[in-house]
Amino acid sequence: MTFININSKERRPVFLLFIMFFATVAASITGSAVRDAVFLIQFDRSFLPIMYILIAMVMAGVITVYKKYTSSQDRVSLITISGLLFSVSLLFFQSNLSGWMIPVFYVWMEIITVFSILQFWLLAGEVFNPRQAKRIFPLVIAGGSFAGMGAGYSIKPFVEVYGSENLLYMTIFFIGLSVVISQQVRPFRIGGQGELDQSDMLVNKQKIKFDPYLKAIALMVACSAFISKIIDYQFKIMAATEFPTQNELLNFFGAYYMATGAATLMMQIFVSGFILTRFGILAGLLVLPLTLAVGSAGFFMAGTLLAVFIAKFSDQVFKFSINNAVQEILWLPFSPQKRRQSKPIIDGSIRSGLEGLAGLMIFALVSVKLIPESKIYLLSLIVILGVALWLWNCFKLKDGYVNSLMASIENRQLNLDHVEFDINDAHIVNTLEQTLRDKNEFKQLFALDLLWTLPLEPWKHTIRTLFSTGSLAVKRGVLELTWRQPEILPDQLIIENIHSNDELTPFTISCAGDRCIYKQVEILPQYLENTSNALRSSSAVAILKQKPDDKEARAALDLILDEGSENNIVETLGFMKGLIGFMSQNQFLRFLTHKSDNIKNASLSLIEKNPDNSYLDSVIQSLAKASTFSQAEKSLLAFPEKTSLMQLDFQLNDPDSSTELRAGILKVFHHYHRTDVINIIISIMDDPELLILEEASNALVNLSKNTTLVKSDLETIDLKVYTVAKRAYQLYQFSHHIKDDPDALLLLDHIESDLGMLIPILLKLGTLKDPDIPIETYIRYVESNDPELLPIVLELIESTFSIENRQVSLPLIDPESDPIKAGHELFPDMINSAEQMLIFWTENHHYWKTGIAIHYLLKKENTSILKKINWSKIPRTIFTAQFYRQSEQDYLNRNFLKKSFSNQENKTMYSILEKTIILKSVDLFNTIPGDVLTKIAQIAEEIRTGDKYKIFMEGDHGDSMFVIISGKVNVVQNGQSIAVLADGHCIGEMALLDQEPRSADAITLEESILLKINQEGFYELMSSSPEIMKQIVKILTRRIREMNKKLTDART
Repeated sequence: MTFININSKERRPVFLLFIMFFATVAASITGSAVRDAVFLIQFDRSFLPIMYILIAMVMAGVITVYKKYTSSQDRVSLITISGLLFSVSLLFFQSNLSGWMIPVFYVWMEIITVFSILQFWLLAGEVFNPRQAKRIFPLVIAGGSFAGMGAGYSIKPFVEVYGSENLLYMTIFFIGLSVVISQQVRPFRIGGQGELDQSDMLVNKQKIKFDPYLKAIALMVACSAFISKIIDYQFKIMAATEFPTQNELLNFFGAYYMATGAATLMMQIFVSGFILTRFGILAGLLVLPLTLAVGSAGFFMAGTLLAVFIAKFSDQVFKFSINNAVQEILWLPFSPQKRRQSKPIIDGSIRSGLEGLAGLMIFALVSVKLIPESKIYLLSLIVILGVALWLWNCFKLKDGYVNSLMASIENRQLNLDHVEFDINDAHIVNTLEQTLRDKNEFKQLFALDLLWTLPLEPWKHTIRTLFSTGSLAVKRGVLELTWRQPEILPDQLIIENIHSNDELTPFTISCAGDRCIYKQVEILPQYLENTSNALRSSSAVAILKQKPDDKEARAALDLILDEGSENNIVETLGFMKGLIGFMSQNQFLRFLTHKSDNIKNASLSLIEKNPDNSYLDSVIQSLAKASTFSQAEKSLLAFPEKTSLMQLDFQLNDPDSSTELRAGILKVFHHYHRTDVINIIISIMDDPELLILEEASNALVNLSKNTTLVKSDLETIDLKVYTVAKRAYQLYQFSHHIKDDPDALLLLDHIESDLGMLIPILLKLGTLKDPDIPIETYIRYVESNDPELLPIVLELIESTFSIENRQVSLPLIDPESDPIKAGHELFPDMINSAEQMLIFWTENHHYWKTGIAIHYLLKKENTSILKKINWSKIPRTIFTAQFYRQSEQDYLNRNFLKKSFSNQENKTMYSILEKTIILKSVDLFNTIPGDVLTKIAQIAEEIRTGDKYKIFMEGDHGDSMFVIISGKVNVVQNGQSIAVLADGHCIGEMALLDQEPRSADAITLEESILLKINQEGFYELMSSSPEIMKQIVKILTRRIREMNKKLTDART
């Protein structure tokens, strides 16, 4: 089934829908042929425009009734009931088709056609998701093409044998067939079945909101209906003139339907899918109006049946092929509820209304002889004008389609509205006043936060009251808010608090220093001898601000800075508020490079308020660590832009700079909206480190939202996309070679981790042309593999990415694609063998890749590859970090390394890599990538025990967890054994996350080997490695969701 591009699970529903659409269209063709021939031959054909008007009026009422009574009904049941009604009614008309029953039948047959096709597509939309629909709908529509050929061909022999008056029996047969097939389709629906849920009922109660995109769809349908009716009228009048008998006219219609069916089928097989896939939805939208314009222009000039046949032929062929598929695709961004509510209005009422309007216009023009029946070719001028409007709307539709797809994703996100306050609004003033006076401390603090951007005069009395009577947190909030506003918080209140010597006093002293009122506070020199560090340091700083030569204040300050504890130093630096001059350069540099992150951050905050170029390098170095990055970023932005960028560029390209530092530099680049910054980032895109590529792509995405990327930059980035994609395909190929090897656990884990970085990088780079795309939302749904949202994301990528980017990106994301096959086709020169990849990894600059590749080769005893490695490229530190077992290290020393490296200094039973593999088997850690998990392995302590060893007892303080490597552990609670755990299990893991007492005893039943992970070391590791914290939070969230589901299931 490769030729028609459907997979095995799709074959049966595609086949059923194909047959059902064949039957639906065949019923429409045979019924319409009878209707047209009977009306044009047996009735006054000058009433044909009146039929269009009657159809519009009747359809408006019928659609309303249909919508009201069927919105909550099962789709298959509706098809069954309506099919029975249609069949019985046609049997009646079969026996009574004369006189005024002819126009009644004309209108009724249109109702049958519209509702049959409408209900079919609503059912088809419940069977396939958006991604499948774009690929499969053109194939399903081919059933209609076969129906045109089959039904059209059979009309002539049927009429010759049974007579034209019996052709309705064929229509009834096809209606019955479609009902039978719909029952077979029922199990394949993926949504929209049964009764309405609460959201359905809410939507049905609401009035339809016609947003710009929905209006554009309505305008497209309106243009199509209006123009189609004019061409239909021209075609039928010319055909009735040329073929004066009913049998001749039916035979002509049969030939027409057969020709259009064949042409439509050719379109489906060779053209429709190609246009939609290759050129996108805009090309599909333009085909029908352009061909109608050409056909109508031909009829206007020639005025013959052949000429109008071409226009009608184009209308029929493209409407039921590419245009039909495109119309259904346009509905995909809407929710099932909104689609169910809006589609009948647009495809029913609006379409019928415009067809009626066309009929009214034709009747008016023909009846008053403005356009006599002999010159109906003049109506083509109106067609050409309508096409012009239609073409303009197509471009609006394309943009609306993309934006609506984006919105369908964004609706899953939380969006917060920006709130603005107007102090001229008495209601706002009173509301904030009431909030400030509220007894709830949280509300008071919230109100104070809101006041930061407002003039404080309207609330100054309440603010002063809060400073005197509020909690410590509220008083501090008031003080910070009014720090340099004595007109709001008078100096006298500050002085009074300083004399009160309470918890707020150190901060009011600091405020007094900034307000230059320290001379009014005689008590400050006395506080220099106080036992409180806060009082001593704040007083010393306040005095020195006004009197820099004060020896007592200087001595007090130096004593704290030189000999104080970490907390004392941090507190003192905080009181300085940007006055670096109180310290020597060496003293301050010591704080900037201190091992304590708290002291570093306090020092960086001083630079933020008083940037000095001599400290710029130290600020940039602080970008390397997550715990100091945020404050370093703020401080860096205080320096002149040109100066900062020169140093950032130098450090980014310095071969001695760590990967963490370079990544940190890239993280701050989005603050600099300059073309030279974009060039710097693009130049780094060939870096082998994925962390660098990830941060570079993040920086480009952020910059693209504020800075327009020029064409040359985008072209260069497109080339980088190919390079990045090639790396991803090589990883898939590598994984394919080793996927069944039990020794390749760490390799496969790291391949998965790398792909988890590479694919988001590709998506980010591919969206740079359109910075409004919510790319992070795309990525979340691609990673989650959500079966409902992933197809929408893939469709949006197809609609927005360049052809080149789409070509290399989609096979990596689309679950229906084969990345192995695609990789060979796209990159025939990529690394294909596992041997080449292993050598590439061992000689890579990435520490973890090198380590696990060598480990794998050692496990496989693959000497031939080990001999090919350039060992001079491998960092020596990897052989001194207990990465390998001592026997493995000895083998490397003996055969490949010129220098002997040993692990004997801290001999352990298990290497770091072995510990990592053990931890991967534990539920708490199994989703953490190996290169991150190895950091935990490095702090894991081996414990070897005998039997009956008490690991911990119930009620003990929980400060560590244990992983069982070998042996058995009995978990006992209240004297009863509740579990016996063996290797691969962990115990006491919650102690890593809380400090609650142990809830049970843990005692070994035999000699056992455990890995112990202490809480303190684990916390330190999480503070320095945010990725570990992120993974632990994900795991705990998953556990909570699983527990909630179990509780919910238990209740039901």
